[in-house]
Amino acid sequence: MMKAFSLPIILLLLISACASEKKQGINEPKDTKQSLATAVLDTAKYLELGDDLMGETKRKISTTLVDAMEKGGVKYAAQFCNLVAYPIVDSMSKVHNARIRRVSDKPRNPNDAMDEEEQKVFAIFKAKAQMPNAELKPIVMQHNDGTVGYYAPIKISMPTCLKCHGEVGKDIKAEDYKVLKSLYPNDVAVGYKEGDLRGMFSIRFSKAH
Repeated sequence: MMKAFSLPIILLLLISACASEKKQGINEPKDTKQSLATAVLDTAKYLELGDDLMGETKRKISTTLVDAMEKGGVKYAAQFCNLVAYPIVDSMSKVHNARIRRVSDKPRNPNDAMDEEEQKVFAIFKAKAQMPNAELKPIVMQHNDGTVGYYAPIKISMPTCLKCHGEVGKDIKAEDYKVLKSLYPNDVAVGYKEGDLRGMFSIRFSKAH
């Protein structure tokens, strides 16, 4: 009689164990959803950090550049960019523990050429820029080394930009272009029109940020 009762009891225990395992399996997606929520929250955090840092860097460079243009035109402003703009970006990078770059697929300074990762991101911006009424928004992504990249498009936003980046002989005076070429012999950052995609801000935040 004891053996007859033991078999149903064993079956009940097995069914109960399976049901418990199924319940645990149902709970697993909740953990996944929590991880996804954290990832979204991190993206929002780095978008805000990137926007603030890019805005501050742009303001400092633009203010000084406008002053230089007013004082001595393109000739003076070109020398400013060559000597002053990079130290401004470098100082901002140190203060905020981030690597800040302004890069382009047609750089004026070879140091502003894009690396492989930046080329991939810029290809996304270029593709979107071809769409009618496209709005190019910053992109945030996690890299394999644990750093977080923030990328934002740079456009030729006003006619003044064409004095240095427009068509040579039309927007850029020949005498001004001679100065540009003397400072940047390998310059290819010309031929743009207002509204064109010029390059992008590339900001890399360290793991500890």
